[in-house]
Amino acid sequence: MRVKSLKSIPATLTKESFSKSVNILITKPHVVNKRLWGSKILYKCSYKSHVTEDLPISLSPLDDIVSDGNVLNKMSGLLNELKVCSTEETADGDDGIIITLVELLPKTYTDKSAYQLVCLQVDKMIVTFYNVTPVQFEQNLCPEFTYNILLNNNEVCLTAFTDESSKSYQWLINTVLPQFIKWGNETISTKSNICSESLTLVSKTGYYEKYNDLKLKYGKEMVKIWPECTDPAKFVYEDVAIAAYLLLLWEQDGNKKKTFVDLGCGNGLLVYILAKEGHQGVGLDVRKRNIWDIYPPEVVLQEKTITPSDTAIFPDVDWVIGNHSDELTPWIPVITAKSSYTGNFFLLPCCAYNFDGSKYQRKNSYNSQYMDYLGYIKQLSEYCGFNVDTDRLKIPSTKRICLVSSGRTYPKEEHEQYCRKIDNIVNCGTVTQDVSNDFKAREAVEKVRNCTQIDKNVINTIVDIITKYLLGGCKESDTSWSIGRTAEINELVQLIPKDQLTILKSECGGLQTLMKNNHHIFKVQSGKVELRYPKSIEEVQSNSKKRKSNQAAIKIQQKPCWFHNNHPQGCPLKDTECSFLHVQS
Repeated sequence: MRVKSLKSIPATLTKESFSKSVNILITKPHVVNKRLWGSKILYKCSYKSHVTEDLPISLSPLDDIVSDGNVLNKMSGLLNELKVCSTEETADGDDGIIITLVELLPKTYTDKSAYQLVCLQVDKMIVTFYNVTPVQFEQNLCPEFTYNILLNNNEVCLTAFTDESSKSYQWLINTVLPQFIKWGNETISTKSNICSESLTLVSKTGYYEKYNDLKLKYGKEMVKIWPECTDPAKFVYEDVAIAAYLLLLWEQDGNKKKTFVDLGCGNGLLVYILAKEGHQGVGLDVRKRNIWDIYPPEVVLQEKTITPSDTAIFPDVDWVIGNHSDELTPWIPVITAKSSYTGNFFLLPCCAYNFDGSKYQRKNSYNSQYMDYLGYIKQLSEYCGFNVDTDRLKIPSTKRICLVSSGRTYPKEEHEQYCRKIDNIVNCGTVTQDVSNDFKAREAVEKVRNCTQIDKNVINTIVDIITKYLLGGCKESDTSWSIGRTAEINELVQLIPKDQLTILKSECGGLQTLMKNNHHIFKVQSGKVELRYPKSIEEVQSNSKKRKSNQAAIKIQQKPCWFHNNHPQGCPLKDTECSFLHVQS
């Protein structure tokens, strides 16, 4: 039964922040609705006039908009149904009515879109959402009932014409309303952001279509055959998304195919997709990946170390790509600028490095390390003479802001002069710390930095310190076998000599990584550590059966049992039961 349901939450919003929250809800509905990819505004108009009576509870579906695209005629009928008395003067944002027709784009490409008509009465601070999706679409992307959000007496109120127990109503009060208020409070703050909008340099709907086309064309099959140890669900679809963005960006320059070089190409998937789409390029990386062997011959990938201080490395390349290029990141604009006057770059920074390969230290404590580094790279690019834009990509990564150059700020005859200026920047550290012209990208064989390369004597000493602490008070004469106490990792850190902690830190692992590497002894969970109860042969074999068939079988009774040799009470399992050998080590 359809009834009028009400819900109010205290909120200190202004008319301006309320309107901005409405705009975010219209343009970024995917933030609160995980079934959506985004939205598309089909039509928008504003009126200086007023609504002569209360808004209707429901409106007719937009069948003819979907069938023949007759938006203006249908909108006219809907405005009449809304009782809007229009004038020639449009609203200026302080009062009046703003009508928006929105297409909600589903995350699943094969699903049908949904359509909402949104009426914002600015002066009354009330917004009404109507579902106007054609009935035959059978949409499940947004509530089918009409609802509105009102700001009144420092409260945000939701009115919905539906039963309170419906899932859509519960979603509105538990997810949409709190986020709506949060947006309003954020718009009041003075927090700055280098790039707050997504896909500002390309068409959002064009990107939606291109991404899904590439996903079906390359992504799904690549996920099935992915030979790398990395997660294909993340890395494949992230490169598909970046490829879609670049292809749309390049299409803005006509149908001319581009030449490109991808520096630090990694798995080479981005090069593969761009090459298959008709663009000519090469991917360079210091290490070959297993997946390179499955690409066709037209995908050119080379195992090569880049020396970025060389002059004009890529004179005939239209685009230099730096996709999570790590140590090469600050060099991308330098390489592009010195290679030719016409070349541009696409740069997606991740880890923050200086020219000399050292870690970047932020300059502005008010910004995060990431945002400070983005600002620095943008400044550096402008020093190199580029017009630079920033954009936020739709990729499964927290580091998704890219920098895109679009030509130079100086005439062609000044190119050599700018190249000398760039050399001065690099040599003298004008924009950064001291740098080295002899810098090269990382070595072809990457150093293992996970605590496995530490001297065995150091490891044994640390393990001994920790286990003695955990087993403090445990005696051989105790009647029941004891795993000892549970301790916080921070508590254990205090026990380790500083020189040994320094060795751990140099290996990028730390104490927790060392203990996880010795998981046959320690159980590490939620920041706490305790000794593990030894595993029996039966338990190991049972777990092994659950493992994937392409994984090697676990070896049993190959190494000495640590508990048999070091625990005051020995191993609680019999010699024939323990998965480790009961021999003196």
